[in-house]
Amino acid sequence: MVEKLEGKLFVFDLDDTLIDNVHDYAQPILDATRLIVEELGSRAPHVTKIVNLEQEIDSRRVKEINPATGSPFLFSMNRFPGSLAKVYEHIFLTAGVVPRIEIGAKLFLIGLTAFDEKRYGKNIKPGVKEVLNFIAENNGVSVLLSKGDRGVQAKKIIALENAGIAAADFAEIIVVENKSSKDFAEIRKLRQHRICFSVGNSYESDIVPALEAGYKGILIPVETWEVIGKMDEILAKVDKEKCFVFGNLFEIKEKWEELA
Repeated sequence: MVEKLEGKLFVFDLDDTLIDNVHDYAQPILDATRLIVEELGSRAPHVTKIVNLEQEIDSRRVKEINPATGSPFLFSMNRFPGSLAKVYEHIFLTAGVVPRIEIGAKLFLIGLTAFDEKRYGKNIKPGVKEVLNFIAENNGVSVLLSKGDRGVQAKKIIALENAGIAAADFAEIIVVENKSSKDFAEIRKLRQHRICFSVGNSYESDIVPALEAGYKGILIPVETWEVIGKMDEILAKVDKEKCFVFGNLFEIKEKWEELA
């Protein structure tokens, strides 16, 4: 029989909620852009067009089928590096130049540098340990629910542990390819807390499926590559009766009494 608890349950996102992730891709994109310009010279598009094309292609490839697996790329590790190679192919073919296999391979390796685990520990958000401790001290429970490549996310979880944020700070750590209302419903069913919150930076990914499962939301917005230029539109969609919008993690502690 599952013990019924009266405390609050918090399901935390990982990327750009507990660990900054948004700029991990910036240097590889810049390095790839430089290589493309060096290879194509005066026939290369302006760098802004190259960067925008990368955004367009990478966003599209999230739902495209990975021929190696037969499943959508989603947020797997090889999507982004492959997108850089696709940008190169598109630009060269448009310019009437045959892409070279070795350059595509080099761009793929450049893309892999986005997953340099040495930066994960440096990118942990301020207040993570303090807020998790506060929740525990107030009869609350925290769960980590992250979407992404399991191997990459495992390295980020190790970075949390190395920073003193141990697995013991979370009742459960779950990594999925894409979050669904079913994931949130199963977490809630196991713990049966009176009030459940999903904490994340993405309204569509972290909050909406949780609301469908009977949670409330705590949105801490971050303008990631998925939502560039759309923040005002996204905030206008937020269900203010069911979702709080905070500026940082510390507000969970500061506004504890309001979270009801």
